Amino acid sequence: MTIPNMERAWRGFAIVYASKNNIAERLCEEMKKREVPCSLFSYKEADFENIWKCYDGIIFTMALSGAVRTVCKYAQSKDKDPAVIAIDDEGKFVIPILGAHWGANEYAEEIARLLDSTPVITTASELSNITSVEEFAKLINCKILNVENIVKITSALLRGEEVCVKGLKALPKVKGKYKIGDDCKYFVIIGENQGNNDNAVYLRPLKLSIGIGSKIETDERTIEEAILFALNKINADITQVEVISSVREKVRKVAEKLGVKFRLLSIDEVNSFKDECLSPQSEKLKELGIRNVAEACALISAGKNAKLILRKIPYKGEVTVSIASIGD
Repeated sequence: MTIPNMERAWRGFAIVYASKNNIAERLCEEMKKREVPCSLFSYKEADFENIWKCYDGIIFTMALSGAVRTVCKYAQSKDKDPAVIAIDDEGKFVIPILGAHWGANEYAEEIARLLDSTPVITTASELSNITSVEEFAKLINCKILNVENIVKITSALLRGEEVCVKGLKALPKVKGKYKIGDDCKYFVIIGENQGNNDNAVYLRPLKLSIGIGSKIETDERTIEEAILFALNKINADITQVEVISSVREKVRKVAEKLGVKFRLLSIDEVNSFKDECLSPQSEKLKELGIRNVAEACALISAGKNAKLILRKIPYKGEVTVSIASIGD
């Protein structure tokens, strides 16, 4: 069984349980079987400030009222908050609380299938079988520049009006009357800068930094395959990549072949790097005395305001790849 929308939660899920942990543990186990990153936290021990910043989704397995009170303490804005979902202790209902159009509805539906539960979906676009503008942006790895105009485009789609997309040669797989063209009243426009059309949502493609960890004996071909595999996982293209970095010099030749700048980092640099969103150190890295490789490389090379968008993923047991956005 595949879970395509949850696989787009590239930074993974934090699953927070209160009095009972059976549903939380079961769900995390099912996610890991499907290569979806997840971390378990007890409510009392959870550092919500870091969790809020570091995961694409937060799943509370507890009473809805308790989850809502927690959400109210940390919610900032729809373009910054993670998707938040609540599941009752018996696993009967899966309820999106926050970020419905930013993935929470799709995640809730797939979690419900995993748990044989009932999803509770209330937003109009999902009920009308329309791809939200927020999901559209995620599908093509873009940042929304004028969030305030989303409601205009969504309303047009709900009315059955066409929305023209400019800046793409072909549409991703979407639902609703999106089309490539320029003869509409409402637009989604992809480019580096925001224009002044009041009936448009402007999207800026993310610039990416890739971090690589690998075994000493791994060949260059496998490293290249791993990079392309990771980019395909997030529906990105090598043209979006600004830099590839690693502690392995051999990765330089791969970067050169792909036409991307390379940055060599030392073990001391990655070991001294601190970021609250780094994945926990694996047992193997502990043995080697290394805190983190792929994620640290991606974030260091992305520079100031970098954001981890793909937690490290393994490839053939020889390479780990992570991706960060530059200046997000």
